Amino acid sequence: MKTIIAHVGAAMLAAAGVLVLAGSANAADPVGPVTLVSHVDVIPDAYVAQSEEKSWGFLRTEMAATKSDKDLVSYIVLRQTDGPNHFTIVETWGSYAALAAHQGSAHTVKFRADIQPYLGSPFDARLHQNFE
Repeated sequence: MKTIIAHVGAAMLAAAGVLVLAGSANAADPVGPVTLVSHVDVIPDAYVAQSEEKSWGFLRTEMAATKSDKDLVSYIVLRQTDGPNHFTIVETWGSYAALAAHQGSAHTVKFRADIQPYLGSPFDARLHQNFE
């Protein structure tokens, strides 16, 4: 498992839609490793004091808690260099079932509840698989 915190430019980020994962894997679910890319846009500090710092703290806490989740391959949090209120989470799991379990875990549910008042838009989460 590898954890990286990095900065990216605006051109690498896009926003739209929300992915909700629930339950366990079934025949229609992806087979093999899956990667979820989530864009998290929080309200700038100019509008809500300490929003960016508090959100960064929530992301760091979630990252630390996620390290112990079963079948995690990698969990990366990116912070946009020219927009400190824009974050991207890139998480890879050994299976869709592992991702679904993580999404329903107590620490992830708490993270989503904690960051909710600071969101400038809904999570933009997109599920991916390796293209072979």
